[in-house]
Amino acid sequence: MPKTACWHQPLCLAPHHLHPWLCDPGSLTARLKARFPQFRVQVLLQGWQPAHQDEYIPLQLTRQHLHVATREVLLLSGNTPLVFAHSITLRKTLRGGFQLLGRIGSRPLGESLFANPTIRRSPLSWRCVDARHPLWRKAQVAVGPLPRRLWARRSVFQTGNDRLLVTELFLPAIDASP
Repeated sequence: MPKTACWHQPLCLAPHHLHPWLCDPGSLTARLKARFPQFRVQVLLQGWQPAHQDEYIPLQLTRQHLHVATREVLLLSGNTPLVFAHSITLRKTLRGGFQLLGRIGSRPLGESLFANPTIRRSPLSWRCVDARHPLWRKAQVAVGPLPRRLWARRSVFQTGNDRLLVTELFLPAIDASP
């Protein structure tokens, strides 16, 4: 099983124009709304999926967690995809601190997370993903041809003992002036 260290690549390897997007500890939703007035969310998947290998450690999963609650969305400006977002949590969490995941629909998850003062966020981690990573492949299915590599960030949101892992892949339409 991959170590979480694979999500701690040096930020200096990322294109300079992505640094503000990758490093901002605030709400990505709020930042996108401020930059892209036609911001909207398109839900691609909401259901039960197997966790990816690199998600076991940050979410403290064990092999008994065969499937996790999964939400995948595109964050768009009009019809232009900006970010592919993938969020997962345990079944028990849907009855606990992250009940919102099961009923949020096409509303932005970030708005709910940052509006709740009981939710804490871990430090961000990031890495470059390519066709070997399942999230790159899922993003390509959702939006069509992609560059060979995309930069992504992830963090864990926690309230009490409940944890939610959010991973965001930045698509080519995120331009040089965030």
